[in-house]
Amino acid sequence: MTLAVEERGYETVHDPAQLRTAIRELRRVRAWLRQFADLAAEMPGFAPEHVVAAKASTSAVVDLLLGRARTRLQALTARQQPPGIVLLDPERGRIVDAGGLAVLPMVTEPAVATRGLSSAVLRLDPGRTTAPHVHPDHDAILIVIFGALDLTWWDASGGLHHLTHRRHQHAHVRRGTRHILANSGAVQAVAVQVQATAELALHAVPDHER
Repeated sequence: MTLAVEERGYETVHDPAQLRTAIRELRRVRAWLRQFADLAAEMPGFAPEHVVAAKASTSAVVDLLLGRARTRLQALTARQQPPGIVLLDPERGRIVDAGGLAVLPMVTEPAVATRGLSSAVLRLDPGRTTAPHVHPDHDAILIVIFGALDLTWWDASGGLHHLTHRRHQHAHVRRGTRHILANSGAVQAVAVQVQATAELALHAVPDHER
C-alpha cells in the first residue's frame, strides 16, 4: 500500500483482500505505537504530558487511516449480502507470530461479517512459553485438539495457579485474567481459541505489571 493511496483514502483500491491486509497492519502499528508510548512514559527524560500528547496524535493518524480503509471495504462489500455460511480453510490462512505462539486467525472481522465472535487456531511448539497476556474486554474459550497446554494464571490477589489443559478439554478464560501458555510436552500443542469479540485480540502484559 503506497502513501499516495493512503492519502487519497484508499478509494482507488478495488481488492477487498488488500484492504483487509491494510487494516490488520494498521492495527498492529497502532498497538506498537501504544506499547512504545507506555514504555517511554516510564523512562527518565520523557515528560509524561509529551508522551500522552504523542500517543494521542499518532493514534489519531492511524485511526484516521483505519477509518478510511474500513469505509472503502464497506463500500466494496455492501454491494452484496454476506453469505449465510462461510467456510474457512486453515491451510490457506496467514499465521501471526505472537511471542512464540503461532496464531492463525479464522473467523474474524473484517474478513468475515461476524458480531461479537471470533476464532483462531493456536500452535505452540514443545518447550515454548508465551509471554503473559490478557483479554481485558472479553472472555475466551480454549479447546485443545492435539497435545496439551500448561496454563498458568493469576487471580485478583496476585495468587499464581497452574493446570494442565488436555486434548478435548474446554478452558474458559475470564476477561482480565493474566495468563501464560506453555508446552512441556514432546509434540506441538494445537488449540482452537474462540473469543467474545469480532476481532482477534491478544494483549501482552507490560513488563512492569508481570
